[in-house]
Amino acid sequence: MVTDCFLYMYTAARAQSNTVSIAVCIVFCSGLLLLTPASHADEHLKTAAQHDQIVARFISAPFPLEMVWIPKGRFQMGDSSGSGQADERPVRQVEMRGFWMMRTEVTRGMFARFVEDTRHAAGDRCWVFAAGWTERDGLGWRAPGFPQNDNHPVTCVNWHDAHAFIAWLNRKTGETFRLPSEAEWEYAARAGSETVYYMGDQVAALCTNANAADKRALEHYPGFAVNDCDDGYVRTSPVATFAANPWGLYDIYGNTWEWVEDCWNSSYASAPADGSAFLEGDCSRRGFRGGGYGDIPYFLRSTLRNRGDATHRKDDIGFRLVTSGATASNPRQ
Repeated sequence: MVTDCFLYMYTAARAQSNTVSIAVCIVFCSGLLLLTPASHADEHLKTAAQHDQIVARFISAPFPLEMVWIPKGRFQMGDSSGSGQADERPVRQVEMRGFWMMRTEVTRGMFARFVEDTRHAAGDRCWVFAAGWTERDGLGWRAPGFPQNDNHPVTCVNWHDAHAFIAWLNRKTGETFRLPSEAEWEYAARAGSETVYYMGDQVAALCTNANAADKRALEHYPGFAVNDCDDGYVRTSPVATFAANPWGLYDIYGNTWEWVEDCWNSSYASAPADGSAFLEGDCSRRGFRGGGYGDIPYFLRSTLRNRGDATHRKDDIGFRLVTSGATASNPRQ
């Protein structure tokens, strides 16, 4: 059975001799209103403190899944700083409808449930970086060449694997999950910001907000222009290890790149202005966004675009889900 819940998180501060912070979770589940004290919602306090209100939707089966509401709005998509790549231009205004986005990347445990149920063949070859990208036999989502557990993001999955997972999950839940468009992904990553990263223009903040190339990565990538810190991980980390962005999304930068729906086009010259996926161009290649665990700060920028053969599986590419629409009980639609 699918259970939908809507979570409203608030923080309040009262200045006296000391500042007292209070967090309350209000959850609507099947028409019931539940008030939860902060002590029962520790995992949400960090997000609640960043944003006055986070609206989350929970689905309990076939595994716990949390979606957060991305509000409607408009934004300037693409690189306006002049430091980006040519394919990040021309900058254009995009009108966005509200949508739900998965709070984390799809995990290895979720993908394992899908494979167990469908016997989907996700291959036994994966592209890995070893002084250059090379495709190796004997690697795949179960064993990408480095240790993982079921709370890590799934890797070594191609665009078609992601679509097969989505088709299965939609049958199981009756939902209409899909991959995000490039516009949806960038809009959600920016979370209302106009800076290089959602937390500003300085790369120093990446260490608390993203699993990416840092001093520890030099063990495997000597000579890289890494961030001057140690985030504790060389490869993938469990999802939601680092801080969420202001709209409640974890790992929107780093950990794994994320497949998007769009066909590849080398500019935004004729891209849709309504936030939908660009389904013309080179559809044998699809986009992916956000950077991965081994990427330098430049590749974690909100506007940075990447692409690859839709059939290729790489050890630093995964995906997350979105679904369209709003609900009558959602106050931010």
